[in-house]
Amino acid sequence: MRVRIASVLPAAVLAFVFVAQPIKSRADVLFTNFGPGQTYVGNSWWDVGAVPGAGPEVNAFPFVPTQTATLTGADLALTATAGSPTPLNVFIESSSGGAPGTILGTLTQVGNYSAYTTTTVVNFACSGSCSTLNAGTTYWIVGQQTNTANQAGWMYSFGESGNWFYNYGNSATGPWTAATTGNQFSAFDVTGAPSPVPEPASIALLASGLVGILAAAKRRLRIA
Repeated sequence: MRVRIASVLPAAVLAFVFVAQPIKSRADVLFTNFGPGQTYVGNSWWDVGAVPGAGPEVNAFPFVPTQTATLTGADLALTATAGSPTPLNVFIESSSGGAPGTILGTLTQVGNYSAYTTTTVVNFACSGSCSTLNAGTTYWIVGQQTNTANQAGWMYSFGESGNWFYNYGNSATGPWTAATTGNQFSAFDVTGAPSPVPEPASIALLASGLVGILAAAKRRLRIA
């Protein structure tokens, strides 16, 4: 009888092993104000970087994720409007009193952009610690020029508008000034990896293993 029980137990053990293997996480779009196919306004923008007579501008726009996920990156619609197309720094920040708060994630530019009139959707990937963003919570995406002698144009989205903030000190954490005119948002999306879930096949294997254990236990009881 011990031989028969041993033949059932490996199936149960395998079930527990396989059920622990999650479906591979994928990057989902948590928020976007792009039009279909990542489209955007191609001839209007907010400046990021050198602004004559003002200083190096940093822009911050709010967004609300549609699902809870670990931050993986973002895409911004960009063009170089003055100087060279140097990389931007992008940050995801918490919301504090209706304005950007603390930095939750730093995004590093992966692709490149060119001088206007060429515009490009540029990818930014999360580097270092990547926080979990919660569905229904307001966060901020912040764009900062790495070389304050240059200026990037962060292209407009189609119709997305509301309260946003900027500063002229090239600081990603403020102090912030609320935009009081021209409340059109710049175009971007934010991506994340949802929490992994067990594979359906693994769950079925677990159930099969448990049935085998119960059957073996009943046979032992009958023999005893």
